[in-house]
Amino acid sequence: MRIAIVSDYYFDYVGGAQTSMRQQKLALEEAGHEVVIVSPARGVRGPRYRVVPNGLLVKPLWRLPVLDLAVIPKNDRSVSALERYFRAERIDVVHIQTEFGLAHIVDAAAARIGIPLVHTVHSFYWASEGGPQASVAWFIRWALQIVIGEKIPKLQFTPRKTDNLLRNLVLAMARKARQVVSPSAHQAADLAAAGITGTISVIPNPIATAERSSSTLTLEQAHNPSFLWVARCEPIKRPLPFARAAIDALARTNNGFSVDFVGEGADLAALKKLADGHPEIRIQGALPHDEVLALMDSSSGIALTSLGFDNQPMTIAEAVSRERGVLYCDPKLSEGLENSGFLATTPDDEGLADAIVALVSDPSQLVKLSEGATIDRELFSPSRYVQRILEVYRA
Repeated sequence: MRIAIVSDYYFDYVGGAQTSMRQQKLALEEAGHEVVIVSPARGVRGPRYRVVPNGLLVKPLWRLPVLDLAVIPKNDRSVSALERYFRAERIDVVHIQTEFGLAHIVDAAAARIGIPLVHTVHSFYWASEGGPQASVAWFIRWALQIVIGEKIPKLQFTPRKTDNLLRNLVLAMARKARQVVSPSAHQAADLAAAGITGTISVIPNPIATAERSSSTLTLEQAHNPSFLWVARCEPIKRPLPFARAAIDALARTNNGFSVDFVGEGADLAALKKLADGHPEIRIQGALPHDEVLALMDSSSGIALTSLGFDNQPMTIAEAVSRERGVLYCDPKLSEGLENSGFLATTPDDEGLADAIVALVSDPSQLVKLSEGATIDRELFSPSRYVQRILEVYRA
C-alpha cells in the first residue's frame, strides 16, 4: 500500500507524537509498504509546497513561537494542492495524526478523491499551566475556526477554557474519520464517551528501531542503580516533583542511586536549581536519540511522572523495548506495564520518594521488572502494529 502520514507538528521536533510517527513509518516500510510524510516546512523561504524524497513539506503562513506550531489555514488553493499531490503519489490511505489546519486540509483533499481517512489521536488530554484562560479562549477559538474552516464543538471536558477548546478540536477531527486509532484503551473509552461514532481501534505505538541489541538488567547493575527521566521538561510531565522525590530518597538511601534528566522546556532552569549540590542528579538537557538509548541501556529503570495528561507515552514503549522497567505514578498508564511497571502508591513527592527507596533497597525488584519487560515489549512489536493497522486501513 501507499500511505500518507500527516502531521501538523514540525517533524524534526522531539516529541512523543513525532517519535511514534517515525516508528510507524519504519514498521510499515519494513513490511514492504511505501510511506510519505506530509508536514510543515521550517523557515519562511522556498515554495509553498515542496516535494522531498520522503514526502511533502508545506510552508506555514506563520509559526506560533511558544508552542512551535505551524499555522496552515485551510482554503481551496491548499486543498487542491494536496489533492494533486495525493493523486500524483497514488496514495491509498491518508493517516492523519494531528488536528490543526493541515489535518483539515488533508481531510478535504482525501474526500475529493475518495481516499480512506484514518485518524490516530495522540492526545485527548490537553493540559496547560497558568492563570485564568477565559480572556483568551474566545480569541483562540475564533482564530482556530478560521484556520480549520469550520466550527469547533463546545462540549465541557475541563473547566480550563483553552484546554477544553483544544480537546474539542481533537473531537472535531475524530468525528470526521470512520476509523479512529487510540494507542491506549483508556483514551479510546474517553473518545467513545465524547461521542465518536466511528470505529475506534486500540493499537499501541510501535518500536521498530533496532540500532543496537538490548539486554536484561543484571543484579550487579541493580546494586548500583541509576534512573532515567526523559520527556519534555514541562510542568505537565512533572520533572520537579520527581527531582524533589529523588533528593528525599538520596538522603534516605545514603546517596544510593543516581538520576539522569533528559529534555528541555520551561522547567529546565528550576530543575537545574533543585539539582545544584546533588552530583547524583545529572541534568543532560536535550540529547540525540542514540544517546538517549545509550542512557536507557545503562540505566536500571525509567521514571514516568506525568499524571492525567498522557495517552500512551512513547517512554513506555521505548523502555520495555530496551528491557527496562518503569516507575510510574498514573494508574491509567498501566497498559504495557503489566510485568514491567512499578506504580507509586501516591503521585506526590512523598509517594515517588517511597517508590525510589523501595526499588533501591531491593535491587531484585529492578531485575524482575527488567525480565518482565521482555514479555511486555511484544505489545509494541512492529509486526503486531503493521498487522493491526492494515486491518484498519482495509476496513
